[in-house]
Amino acid sequence: MLLVVAVLSLIPVPQSPEGSDKVAHIVIYAILSGWFSVIVSRQNSLWRVFIGVAAYGALIELLQGQTGYRSLELADAVANTIGAALGVVCHFTRLRQVLVKLDYRLSASR
Repeated sequence: MLLVVAVLSLIPVPQSPEGSDKVAHIVIYAILSGWFSVIVSRQNSLWRVFIGVAAYGALIELLQGQTGYRSLELADAVANTIGAALGVVCHFTRLRQVLVKLDYRLSASR
């Protein structure tokens, strides 16, 4: 899943209107963080999931700035961090079951 996010974040894409991709950033990083929270599943490690996913989002933004065809945007890094936080919060809601099913499907496809 990390590889998919990296590839989709680093390939050339047509320019989108300013700010139009922030919801996508939040959703993608919420799913990523939520999925990792299911894998870790220990509540005392969830802060590590948040830090790790938020740092991954920041790294992707830095790499985008180095490509020449993508740009580093602080607002995208903020959206990634918001998504990472929401994903961890989902661990404490009914949405956790959706994430458990996602993990099951991803592990079954290996």
